[in-house]
Amino acid sequence: MKHKILPIFILLCANVITLAQTDHVQTVLQKLAKTQPELVAEIPETGRLYLITPREHAVPAAFIPQLQDAFYKDVADVCKYYGEKYLADWRALLSKTARETFWGASYLCNRAYNYFGIRVANKPWACASFFFCDAVVRNDPEPSAFVVFEGFESSLWMFIHTIYSPHFLERLPDAGARVVEVIRREREMSIPYWEFADYDIPFTRQLSAPSYNYEELIYTWSEHPINNLCLNCDRATDRLWIGKIERAGQRVGR
Repeated sequence: MKHKILPIFILLCANVITLAQTDHVQTVLQKLAKTQPELVAEIPETGRLYLITPREHAVPAAFIPQLQDAFYKDVADVCKYYGEKYLADWRALLSKTARETFWGASYLCNRAYNYFGIRVANKPWACASFFFCDAVVRNDPEPSAFVVFEGFESSLWMFIHTIYSPHFLERLPDAGARVVEVIRREREMSIPYWEFADYDIPFTRQLSAPSYNYEELIYTWSEHPINNLCLNCDRATDRLWIGKIERAGQRVGR
């Protein structure tokens, strides 16, 4: 008997309730908009604020740690949860999105909730398997269609599927043997693997193998010929962002 799978946006609701992203970043941007409104703009479609130029040189130095700590508070717990589920060092996940979005302040993440720069062109499974089919076009630097998500959690889930795609898996020490079956089954069933049991599909609710550490994960995507859109990204600078995450965690106290 074929199991009936509900649309993914319904199934994600339970996770969103318990792992909901808060809006500390928006609060920080609102404060900046009051003192230096020329640095911040509002997105009509979502009503969210973003930095017009999301770069350190374009904002006051005192603003940076506030933004870092706010983003850490917003998404660290979700990264830890998904890191445990998918055997991925959560610091690698959080540092990647921090770098990609400049701590949650970019246009793309606040317009499309796309926190990892996931493009339509080379991620057809995002629509075919998981029904994230909407897109928004953004110059980066050429016009490109980026996937629209429902929030940070769904964007993170699809990023995990990205780093566990075959061309990245082959760079892991065991070629991704610890997670490859989970990724394959999720793309077939369109839901997180730990929800399979809800549909009487025999499967574990938690993988028990050791997690891939941040060095192993960074090696998969950093300096990969397919992942060459960031001109200034390399393994050394990716490691620096791990340090930024750890310092934010020390300031926040978790």
